[in-house]
Amino acid sequence: MGNSQTPYQIEFLGGKDNVYFFFTKFKVGYLVKFKPSFYVLDADPAIADHVYELVIARIEKPEGPIPPDEQILHTIAAIAEDFFKKEQNIAIYVCDDSDGRGKARKRKFDGWFVYLNFEGRGFMKIDQGFHEADGFSYSASLIFKSENQLKIQIITALDELADRYNQPK
Repeated sequence: MGNSQTPYQIEFLGGKDNVYFFFTKFKVGYLVKFKPSFYVLDADPAIADHVYELVIARIEKPEGPIPPDEQILHTIAAIAEDFFKKEQNIAIYVCDDSDGRGKARKRKFDGWFVYLNFEGRGFMKIDQGFHEADGFSYSASLIFKSENQLKIQIITALDELADRYNQPK
C-alpha cells in the first residue's frame, strides 16, 4: 500500500482477514482487519460475498497513559480508502458493548465518519441497533461506496436482519 499521504507507515499483511498494521509515534501498534463475514446479512451472494467486518485492534502499547493522537484516525481512513478500491466491498462495524463502552465507541466512530468527510468522499453509512433477549444491545454500521450498484439491496438486507433480530423473543 502506498503511504505517501498517510500519517503513519502502513503495512498490508493481507491474508484471509485483509490485515493492515501500523505503529504510532507513541509506540502503539494497531491491526486493522476486514474479516470476511458473508453470513452477517444472510443476503444474496452478490452482496454476502462482499461483506467484511471491520476490526480495529490495539495490539501493543507502552506502559502508562498515551496522549490523544489524531493521526490514528487519518491512518485508518487511508486504510479504508485502500480497502474500498473494490467498490463492491461492504464493511460492517459492530460497536461491542461487553465492557459497557459500546455507546462511546459508536460516538467516536460516527464522529470519525463526519470529521473525515467520508460522505463527501463517496461513502454511505447505514446504522442499525440490535437487542438481545437478555437486555444486551449493540449497534452496527454498514459502510460502502455510494456508487455500489446494489446499495438498495444492501440497505434492505440490513433492515431485514434488524427486523428478524429485534422481534420480541
